Amino acid sequence: MRKLLAAVATAGLLLVSSLGLATVASAATIAPTTTCSNSVDDTPGLGLICQTTIVNTITPTGGSAEVTILECHGAAGDPRAACSTTSNTLTSPVTTVSQCNSAANGGGGTVRCSVDVTNRFVGLAGGATGATINQCVGSGGGITIGCDPFPATTANAAITQCNGSANGGTLVELTCTASGTMSSAGGVTIDQCNSSANGGGALVICSATILNVDIAPSPTPTPTPTPTPTPAPTATPTPAPTATPTPAPTVAPTPGSSATPTAPVITRGAAAGTGTGTGTGTGTIPAAPVTAMDPALIAPSNGPSPLLFVGIFLIGLGFVFRSRILDIGKAG
Repeated sequence: MRKLLAAVATAGLLLVSSLGLATVASAATIAPTTTCSNSVDDTPGLGLICQTTIVNTITPTGGSAEVTILECHGAAGDPRAACSTTSNTLTSPVTTVSQCNSAANGGGGTVRCSVDVTNRFVGLAGGATGATINQCVGSGGGITIGCDPFPATTANAAITQCNGSANGGTLVELTCTASGTMSSAGGVTIDQCNSSANGGGALVICSATILNVDIAPSPTPTPTPTPTPTPAPTATPTPAPTATPTPAPTVAPTPGSSATPTAPVITRGAAAGTGTGTGTGTGTIPAAPVTAMDPALIAPSNGPSPLLFVGIFLIGLGFVFRSRILDIGKAG
């Protein structure tokens, strides 16, 4: 009978655990205040995981954020039985993360949660200093050897985690670590793993990291001026070459001759005349030499040539001489 009751009790516990898993939906919310798995999985033997990654870009006028959350729910020994990943881009930075608080308070509950934040300050100085921490206060039944740093009790700290958790005895593990910087110009506060896993036999592993980086703003690109097209050069017409007249060749005078031509001298042969008559004497009268006429005496080509008159004159002169000769013969 006892074995039957134990079997029924075990089946009932498994059924309750299954119903608890079935009723748990993704509790993650991505917003300036980001949340994951708060006040869930209080049924004994359940476990949860939240892994949140944030990249904030903070500018003088606001900023933005890239957020990714891995959330898992399952049995304490295998919390990855049901996991989901959610990502989102916000038009303003995340300022608060609240996760894994007041959760997994059933017996043997396990909590594994982490937050990693990078704050990128663009155009302003982040003024980063060491992050303030408040953790592991009133936790682990007084066993806090896994907390780093410890003690850490700063009020209103940038990181507050693992306070009032992992109590109930039979502690399996309490490991909580926190590090990084915070900024005077803004940033994120982290609140996680507080008041959780207090059902006895608990396991709590939580971590938080904040990194602040100053980034110079990108220079405004200077527009490249549109180059002015260089006009094509106008072709200058080449003047047609002027033909240089070739001078007529100069005929060099024959050596020994005068450059000015002279009129040829016409020499006529001597004429011999033989007269007959009653006279007893005979004689020969040499003919007068005929020289070339002065060119000035030559009549223009449009009138009778002067040579014609000279010829007539000579003929007449010949007749006169002949008559004289005849007369002399007769006188003799």
